[in-house]
Amino acid sequence: MRVTNWMLLNTAVRELDDLRAQYAKAQKKVYGRSLERPSDDPQRVVEAIDLTAMKVKLERAQRAATDAKEWLSIVETSLTAMAEDLQAAQETMIQFGSPANQEPSARENLALQIEGLRDAIKREMNAQHRGRYLFAGWATDQVPFVDDGAGGVEYKGSSHKIEREIAPGYKVAINVPGDMLPHDIIATLTEVAEEIRAGNVSRVTGELLGKVKDAADVLLARRSEVGLAYQQVEQFEGYSRDGLITVEERLGEISGGDIADAVMQMTQAQQAYQVALSAFAMALPKTLMDYMFR
Repeated sequence: MRVTNWMLLNTAVRELDDLRAQYAKAQKKVYGRSLERPSDDPQRVVEAIDLTAMKVKLERAQRAATDAKEWLSIVETSLTAMAEDLQAAQETMIQFGSPANQEPSARENLALQIEGLRDAIKREMNAQHRGRYLFAGWATDQVPFVDDGAGGVEYKGSSHKIEREIAPGYKVAINVPGDMLPHDIIATLTEVAEEIRAGNVSRVTGELLGKVKDAADVLLARRSEVGLAYQQVEQFEGYSRDGLITVEERLGEISGGDIADAVMQMTQAQQAYQVALSAFAMALPKTLMDYMFR
């Protein structure tokens, strides 16, 4: 059978393709991707697939933990601010019980202090983080608390908690829906200011002071819950971090091989490919007409 230039060319191309594939495989070994096909090592491939899936889950959990800690920290700060404002309100109400604060000007000053604290708490109830309302439940794009026209506020958010999966199969709530806050305290503080102006000492230092204290206790309880959730996130974040290290180490063991051997194989494959490529280029017919008619 006559061996034509066409046949020689096809043979050379096939050989170059084989060498290029060998080089690509050797190169991938160096960069941690030695398992190209299930036929290379079925058991190791199955393990690599499982480990890769676990790595994806752990990386997702790490991102969720970071987001959860950020949210919980902001929520805790806001709850602390509201609790401190209520503590200041209690002190102001106790001051009102002093005979020295019964003059109209003194009462007006104390009433203005209470109203200032009330407005500060209202702002915290509508606090935002990255454009999303902290205490709106799932309705993070909606103002949770609106004036009810009678000195108080009405809750417009949802009752659902936002959750993050901080470990495979484990979720934690990162917010406090507004209906879990003592939002009736806004109306109570409005009433406190009115009673101070009216000089009603017994009601301010008795019934209303008790309501303010109860509201502060609720806020402190919510803050404790958020603090506990933050600790859980940190704990599981550590587990995920350790697990990720273990998974990556095992992936390196089953797919990386001996890096020195891998580098040598890659270098040899690269040299073989380059030599063949140069020889192929020199053996090519100089013109298309030569190739067609020889």
